[in-house]
Amino acid sequence: MSHYEIIEKKPKSGSQFLLLTGVLALLFLVLIGALLVNRSGSATEAEDADRAGVRTKNLADLQSADTALLTSYGWNDKAKRTIHIPITNAMQLVLPSLKERTQIPTQR
Repeated sequence: MSHYEIIEKKPKSGSQFLLLTGVLALLFLVLIGALLVNRSGSATEAEDADRAGVRTKNLADLQSADTALLTSYGWNDKAKRTIHIPITNAMQLVLPSLKERTQIPTQR
């Protein structure tokens, strides 16, 4: 027999349970607090509907401006003497030069 005995100390299960319960309760409170903070800043349905209306109007305005530029003649920058032409005309002007090009095969 050895003169030294190894004594194992087992932690008290009651203190571990209290620690685990406390940590879970703290996490639960943090989660509830985060949800309350997030909820207090959200918009009402009426505000959401108003914002949706504004976004729809802005989108329609942008689309009409794009259509106007793509279907008309005009100056892009008069000082630099750059113009824009309707997109269909631009495609007809570019298409013949693209047909004349020979494609160079890519090397791998």
